[in-house]
Amino acid sequence: MEKLNILSIGDKVTIEIKKLGINGEGIGYYNQLAVFVPGAITRETVDVEIVDVKPGFTLAKVVTISNPSERRLTPPCPFYEKCGGCQLQHVEYSEQLKHKQHLLKQSFKRYTKLDVDRILIKKTLGMKNNYGYRNKSQMPFKNTNFGLALGLYEPGSNYFVPIDSCMVQHGVVNQTNETILKLCREKNLSAYDTRNKEGILMNLITRYMESSDSLQVTFIVTEFVEPLKQIAEKAKRLIPNLKSVHYSVNNPKNTSMFGKTVVKIWGEDYIDTTFKNRNYKLSPEAFHQLNTKQMEVLYDEIDKAAGLKGYETVIDCFSGIGMTAIEMASRVKTVYGIDFAEASIKDAKQNAEINQIKNVFFIHDRVEKSLPGLIEKKGKPDVIIFDPPRTGLEPSLIKTLQDAKIKKMIYVSCNPSTLAKDINELSALYQIEYIQPIDMFPHTASVESISLLSLK
Repeated sequence: MEKLNILSIGDKVTIEIKKLGINGEGIGYYNQLAVFVPGAITRETVDVEIVDVKPGFTLAKVVTISNPSERRLTPPCPFYEKCGGCQLQHVEYSEQLKHKQHLLKQSFKRYTKLDVDRILIKKTLGMKNNYGYRNKSQMPFKNTNFGLALGLYEPGSNYFVPIDSCMVQHGVVNQTNETILKLCREKNLSAYDTRNKEGILMNLITRYMESSDSLQVTFIVTEFVEPLKQIAEKAKRLIPNLKSVHYSVNNPKNTSMFGKTVVKIWGEDYIDTTFKNRNYKLSPEAFHQLNTKQMEVLYDEIDKAAGLKGYETVIDCFSGIGMTAIEMASRVKTVYGIDFAEASIKDAKQNAEINQIKNVFFIHDRVEKSLPGLIEKKGKPDVIIFDPPRTGLEPSLIKTLQDAKIKKMIYVSCNPSTLAKDINELSALYQIEYIQPIDMFPHTASVESISLLSLK
């Protein structure tokens, strides 16, 4: 039965924080009513003020921390409390890793009927240097009282936070954003304004591949204007490792980042990177892991879970630019990669050709649509790998897996809730060998994991 909300906006109460939630907020209870408190940590006693009331729970802000946790840190980022890009900078890193492991356990308790105590959820694999790890930024432009700015929006609001340097972004990305912003100001370009429907600039996407010391910049705009070409010409002189500048015209109402096409203004079509002694090319709109250092940990864990002997057929679902498939190719009979993103499949095919891989085949289609036919035509694989979006697996895809009864399944997840729900649907036929959390995004609430499932 849903608990009645006995608190009102403006009420001040004292609570003890019992755990951290899926968004990194502290969760305590007032007369058994859940109170969500951003910025609070487990085992702290906090005086809070209620700021919003929902059916069955309330949202609150910290007024004072009467009993602070020994795990509390002073966030090093000056934008931390406003920007919302990170949620856990105030928490000691070792505690962040424990929280992410615990969050997986809580998701399986909430969304499955499984005995969670019998599921092996390993310790989260963290990283030593856990700032400056992101190889790509995606920031909106905004017209402010101080001129054109780049930044982020405060969570759940339209309040824009100008950011001149982000601590989780690679330093080269920050420097590049600063230079591009100055060039845009020099040309008097304005950001798109949702109120008067005027302006050109919507977002700036900057990608840096450390292995090749290469930069790729993409403007998301309402229309192409000549100053963008002039900015590209000047940027290539000011930024020695800049390899290309692109733009994509998009409708401001469109929820996806890119428009229908991406057009090169100057430079190369792709940015180069190397991984495990292989060469790869990335187009501006193709997906690539944002944390290069932890990407190696992720792929090593996938390889370990696969336990390949050399005779296997593998299907890599949501295969992106083909890194997993290409890396496995030398240790298996055949690999098939499936992805719905046309740019990713185009890159994947090119990457297989660059690396002279002959036993990898990529399919441009929705996984749930093409997988049944692929299994019917080629037979069921020995290993199947999934790395779906946060929404998890489609019901029709789960049905295909239930019917196919594939021996070994590797589920790479970025959402503990959908992971638990999907595995619950598969649990009658598959058992969980283990779940390995990997911290791909330190100081944020994001949880990445690899689950190894085997046919019962």
